[in-house]
Amino acid sequence: MASKVFWSDYVESSCRQNYSYFHSADFMITVYHFMALFTIPFSIFTFYVIIRVTPKKMENMKVPMLIAHVWSTNLDLCFTVYAAPFTFFPGASGLPLGLLAVLEMPSKWIVYIGHLSVIIMSVNFVILLENRHSQISIIKFKIPNQRIRTIFFIVNYLLAFLYILPFYLDDEDQLKLRSVLLNIIKCPSIEFYNKHTVVLVKGGELSVLISVTSGLIIVIGQAIFFSGHSVYHLNYAENANVSEATKALQRKFLGYVIMQMTIPWTVLVCPILYSLYAYKYDYYNQAFNNISMIIMSMHGLLSTSCILYIIKPYREFVLSIIKRNNDFNANEMWATTAQPSSIKVGVFIP
Repeated sequence: MASKVFWSDYVESSCRQNYSYFHSADFMITVYHFMALFTIPFSIFTFYVIIRVTPKKMENMKVPMLIAHVWSTNLDLCFTVYAAPFTFFPGASGLPLGLLAVLEMPSKWIVYIGHLSVIIMSVNFVILLENRHSQISIIKFKIPNQRIRTIFFIVNYLLAFLYILPFYLDDEDQLKLRSVLLNIIKCPSIEFYNKHTVVLVKGGELSVLISVTSGLIIVIGQAIFFSGHSVYHLNYAENANVSEATKALQRKFLGYVIMQMTIPWTVLVCPILYSLYAYKYDYYNQAFNNISMIIMSMHGLLSTSCILYIIKPYREFVLSIIKRNNDFNANEMWATTAQPSSIKVGVFIP
C-alpha cells in the first residue's frame, strides 16, 4: 500500500488498523465493475426498445427520450467505468478509480465530467417536460417553433457547463487545500494520499455558492414552469376544441415523464442527505461514503428500469419477449380513441 502514497503530508498511524475491506478502493472498483456487467447491456437493450417499440402516438417523444437516455447511460458509465469515484465526505475531495484515471487524465477534470453529467441529467428532464408542454395545443404561451427550441436547448446545455465551473477554476496549491481537510478528517483512508486524489475547494467560496444557487434556481424554475403549466391546462383549463380523450392521453404521457423524472432521483436523496450531514457535523466514515456512492451509482439502473416499466408499450414489449409472443404491436394499444378520463396528473395510472 505504501507504493500508492504520493502526498508529502502522509503520516503513519495505527488508526487505519480498524479499517476493513469495505473502506477500501478495491471494494469500490469491484462493485462498480460488477454493476457495469448488468447496467451496460440493460442500457443498450433500452435504446433498442425506444427506437423499435415507440408507437406513432408517442413519436414526438422518441428523440427527447433517446437524448435523455444517452445522458443517463453516460452518467451510469461515469460511475461504473470511466470515473468510478471514491469520495472523502465531509470534504469536496475524491479519487477517480476508473478508466480516465488509468489514462492519466487530470483528476480535477474527471470530477468535472462526473459533476457535469449529473447537471445535464437535470437539464434533460427540463427538455422532456418542455416536449410535453409543446404538444398541448390549448397552451398558447410556449416556445413557438423548432428553431427557437433548438436555441433554448443549446443555451441550457451551455449553462450546464458553466454552473459548476467555479469549482474547477481555482488552482490553489493542493497541499494547502489538503491541510484544511486534514484538520477535519483526522484519519483518512490510505487512498487519500494517492497521487490522483484531488481536493476541489476549502469550503465557503462565494463564487461557488452563487454559481450553484443560480443553477438550481434556473433548472428547478424551468421544471416547475413547464410541469405546472402543463398540469393546469390538462386538468383545469377549458377548451371546446380539445376532447377529453385527447387531454386524457396527454395526461398519460405527462405522467410518464414525471414518473421517469422523480423515481430515479429518489435514489439520490439518502446520499445527498448523508453528505450534508457529514459536512455540517464534520463526520467522516469512509464505509458510509462508499455505500453512498454505490447507492448513487444505481441511478442508471433505476432510470432504465423506470423507462421499461412505467411506459406501457415498452412494458408490454418486454412481457411479450418473456412470453415469447411474436405478434406484439405497440401501435395497436392506442389504435382507437382513448376514453375520457377524470384522473388528474398526480394520480398516475399506467
